[in-house]
Amino acid sequence: MSLQDKENNHNHNPMGKPEEVDAFLQFQQSDYENITGMKPEQSAEQLEEADRASKLQEAIEKENSSAYEDLDDFIYRQNKKRTRTSGKHHHHRRRSPSKLSPGHRASKIKSKHKHKHHFHRHHHRRRFKRWQKVCLSIVCVLLALIIIGTGMLVLMINMGKKSLLDKGGMNIDAPKNAEVIDNGNYIYYKGYKYRYNDNITSILCMGIDKDTLNKVGGTVGTGGDADSIFVIAYDLSSGKSKLINISRDTMAEIGIYSTNGAYIGEKKAQIALAYAYGDGRETSCHNELVAVRQLLYNIPINSYLALDEQGIAAVNDAMGGITVVSPETIGEFKKGETYTLMGSLANSYVISRSHSTVEGNSLRMERQKTYIESFGSSLFSKTKSDLSTPVKIFNTATPYICTDIDANKVAYLSYSAVRGNYKGFEIKNIPGKVKQGKKYAEFYVDEKGCFELFLDTYYIKEGKIE
Repeated sequence: MSLQDKENNHNHNPMGKPEEVDAFLQFQQSDYENITGMKPEQSAEQLEEADRASKLQEAIEKENSSAYEDLDDFIYRQNKKRTRTSGKHHHHRRRSPSKLSPGHRASKIKSKHKHKHHFHRHHHRRRFKRWQKVCLSIVCVLLALIIIGTGMLVLMINMGKKSLLDKGGMNIDAPKNAEVIDNGNYIYYKGYKYRYNDNITSILCMGIDKDTLNKVGGTVGTGGDADSIFVIAYDLSSGKSKLINISRDTMAEIGIYSTNGAYIGEKKAQIALAYAYGDGRETSCHNELVAVRQLLYNIPINSYLALDEQGIAAVNDAMGGITVVSPETIGEFKKGETYTLMGSLANSYVISRSHSTVEGNSLRMERQKTYIESFGSSLFSKTKSDLSTPVKIFNTATPYICTDIDANKVAYLSYSAVRGNYKGFEIKNIPGKVKQGKKYAEFYVDEKGCFELFLDTYYIKEGKIE
């Protein structure tokens, strides 16, 4: 074979002549463009983009699957086991883009993979990411604390109300001209029927004239006297309050105890002295409470609070001062003049009394009445703008008080005040006459007036007896 023949044999094209080959290639390119709608180089770019999108999607699915298994691994695995053993599932198998024909690949890319897989319902379970799981846990804990806290508060409020309204074996001891029915739940008086108001609670308040409340284990007879005595009758349903003011000189039956605390008996004496026959704290308060209950026909008294004289200035100043108009001239105070009391001036206004007249304590009670009214108005006004005011005042008074008002009672009284039931209060003095005794002034109660004040405070007049 010649060199020329070798060259011809080397360039031999089994497809035919060069012009035929060109025509064939042109047909193939045109045919590809007609089928796919794009040029081959465009198809390659789209394939690369699809491959990147596919890898990103696989990474996202892997992360979601991991978070889901962390949150609900047990349920997921159980469902997974059941899926393998029950029912026939048909899933489409994804083919690698490299294994698809050019036309198929181009068709897939053009449709942007709109084909949807068919999954059973258990495959649609919500999958939480790790941060979502943490947030959900925190929310659940907070809700649990709120529920527990609310439940405890509701329990305290209910227990406080029950304690405040406890009748404590009520057995009213009325005067002879009144008929007591069902231990005092009903009273017949002057042709009318009266029903006991079950919504009233009573709190005995005492002002002590000696600084002994912060001392434990005092000797009987050295605990001081109850210089100020009044009972707050608070209607928990209507919000109305009455303050029954009792003269310290009121002659009443009081319990007598020896210096070692042994009960001796009863005698008639100034009701203020009942406090002295105790330890200056709980036993003194209890002895005074018993004397006041007997004076008020054995009415239930649910709580007590005693404040020593040193606490007056502290509580007064915590309120920012109390403004009063003096009803008498005594010491630095002039009748009809207005004063804003601070510090020791508040002590003088509340405690001072004239010993030159038998009416000295009665005049002091009038000053105390103006102070209590102003204090109550100021406290209510400040509480409306700051609900923590009562707590602040109570905390200020704590070193100077002795009380059986517990957290449950405070919870209910606070709830009642916040609910808007407070309507202020009116102050009533137990009627009677004062006279000079052998040594001291003695106040004798007007029995008829006292009993009618008692009925007006604690009972509801239902009508005439049939």
